[in-house]
Amino acid sequence: MTFDAQRGRIEPPDLDDRTWQDLVNEMRALIPKYAPTWTDHNPSDLGITLIELFAWLTESVLYRLNQVPEKNYVAFLNLLGITRDPPTPAHTYLTFSSDAVPVDIAAGAQAETAATEGRPGIVFETDEPVRVLPVHLDTALQIGPFDNGAATATYGDVTTALAGSPAAKMLVTLPAGKTVQLCFGLDAKPAEAARLGIRLYRPLPPGVAVTWAYSTAAVEPIAWTQAAASELTDGTLFLPPGGGPALALGQDGAVVLTPPAAWSAQRAAPTSDGPPTPTWSAVSAASPADANNSPRFWLGLRLVNSGTTQSAVGIDRVLFNAAHASTALTLRVPEDLGVSDGTPFQTFQLRYRPLYRAPDPRAPYGHLVVEVGTGTPPVWQAWSAVEDLKAGPGDVYRVDPVVGEISFGNYDPQAREGSGAIPAAGCRIRAAYRYVASGGAGNVAARQVVQPGTTLVGEKLSAVKSVTNLGPAADGSDEEAVADTLRRAPRELKTRDRAVTAEDYEILAGEPNKSVVIAACLLPRMQLLDQLPAWKAGDPWTFAGVVRAPGNVTVVVVPDQGDSVPRPTPTPELVDEVRGYLDQRRDIGVQLQVTGPRYLPIIVQAQVVIWKEAAAAGAKTEDVKADTLARIATFLHPARGGPDGIGWQVGQNVYTSDLFQAIIPARDLGYISTLQVKPDIPAYHYPPLNPTGTDGNYNQTLERPFALSGFGASVRLADYELVCAATGKHDVQLQVSDS
Repeated sequence: MTFDAQRGRIEPPDLDDRTWQDLVNEMRALIPKYAPTWTDHNPSDLGITLIELFAWLTESVLYRLNQVPEKNYVAFLNLLGITRDPPTPAHTYLTFSSDAVPVDIAAGAQAETAATEGRPGIVFETDEPVRVLPVHLDTALQIGPFDNGAATATYGDVTTALAGSPAAKMLVTLPAGKTVQLCFGLDAKPAEAARLGIRLYRPLPPGVAVTWAYSTAAVEPIAWTQAAASELTDGTLFLPPGGGPALALGQDGAVVLTPPAAWSAQRAAPTSDGPPTPTWSAVSAASPADANNSPRFWLGLRLVNSGTTQSAVGIDRVLFNAAHASTALTLRVPEDLGVSDGTPFQTFQLRYRPLYRAPDPRAPYGHLVVEVGTGTPPVWQAWSAVEDLKAGPGDVYRVDPVVGEISFGNYDPQAREGSGAIPAAGCRIRAAYRYVASGGAGNVAARQVVQPGTTLVGEKLSAVKSVTNLGPAADGSDEEAVADTLRRAPRELKTRDRAVTAEDYEILAGEPNKSVVIAACLLPRMQLLDQLPAWKAGDPWTFAGVVRAPGNVTVVVVPDQGDSVPRPTPTPELVDEVRGYLDQRRDIGVQLQVTGPRYLPIIVQAQVVIWKEAAAAGAKTEDVKADTLARIATFLHPARGGPDGIGWQVGQNVYTSDLFQAIIPARDLGYISTLQVKPDIPAYHYPPLNPTGTDGNYNQTLERPFALSGFGASVRLADYELVCAATGKHDVQLQVSDS
């Protein structure tokens, strides 16, 4: 049985979709079999008249039949207003460049991918304004780690990871007693304040000193001049809720530097070309490939770890001349919805749907403006959006953002009863809004959004040299399948849009963005036994950095980013979207955290035997090995693998019996003689934490509640871990059978 849908609503199925003509044709086709002497099949024949009569009666019965079971269920869901979850927009950062003068680009500027044959380009629209300077951030170097106070060090080129394309996350590790300096190079000195955006996927923990410095004409990068408070504003400072000093690199933010007079260009490596420029001598390239001899105006981020344990900060992206953009578009001219006829409960249909849900949970549809115009020419008055039409004559309306409908009330001023005013007969209705133009199709690769849109005209279009997305777009999803809506409905009715139980959190975590395919709620959990001095019985779990103290709820979310991403991780925007959605529905006393997965890589050891006959027929061991490795990767894919092929759950164990069914070769090809699995070092591990729990050194915090096992028939996961495939460590042996 199939279902259809229109504008988000579920269209009920027909249990029997035969029409009157279908029934007549079926009965006429049976005449030669049951009455071969009946040869007159014209409509004037009495027998044909009886067939048509009975077909009409049967069609009436079928009509009644189609009102029951699934049809009643769908009708019930429509009555409750349960619709298909709408598509969600993809988002990325658009980086603009200008070679002439600074140019201000307002929010709402558009750019698109190149059109292909038969398909228009995918349009992205900026969500924030940006001032584009005729300066380019094109170099990023990492100096160290080196000993605190040292005068010499080496550097490596990290431009691709932090400032180039395609964007890649970078974990900056800070060993105890070491210093790391990140150097961001601009090709020219800005004539005004330069804004450097920092996006983090792992904030910097306390205990690390953070300073910003800039290059001068006479000193090495390790001793660059520190930026004064009047010269630099650090938007990454995070104020802990419980008080205490602000933590640098504690949140996403922008660092704004007013160009100091002493800011000068330097070369990281010597060169004989060009005018003389101060060149680093005490700091050298780690390899010839890392050497960079272009003169650059450097802005340095210096991280000094004076503690006794290693620390780390995860940088997702460094942005310059960039603005956040998504595939949600704004109407440039208000849409004319029609004319009021003065009747109660009027409904007007928006042309585009669904409406874009803004990240602000207090006003997710604040961009929607509905106006009622009276007179000629119309005098427009904005009406207010409400969740429910309350009793009274207010100029209000309700909006269904999924279906795209604007509904008015039925207040009768003479009887003084009803809810919500009725637009007077003859009044025109118009609306301006932002809608989702592309869902999953907007998840384009890096450097695909290259065409400036029609919103950049005149001087701005000529001043902007280029636009592109240095990193891939993500988090776009298509409209929910009808079958998924039918399965989701009972759970949605159960939660009642409130997060109380762990199941409620898991259900609601997937509501704001359909790219979330795995959601797990980690409730408070305490240690049962003493493990002094690491912990004692009754202490909360803190494994993998997840706080499980009473009052804390951690929700793990994993998006589906395709087969090509072996370890999908939510973007900061997706995490913020889910957190904002759950914050409006949680209990007041709950300390909510939303995070990505803690991956436990799995190593597979297998021996595959190929039949001698198959080898003689042309089966090659290298082909069988490649196919087996591909099947292993598919089985261990977090979002698309698993025993059922629908993804793994957080905390789900791995068994070789399930893996065997996934990778077994064809019967006429061979068989698996040996199959074992074991866990690799956790992907969330970094020293000096101890991932194994077997060395007895309890002066260090253990990362896992139990030891990593060796090769065996299964792998046990902690309740916060998620399966993924180890990279390049599977051991698949092939041999040809002797018999």
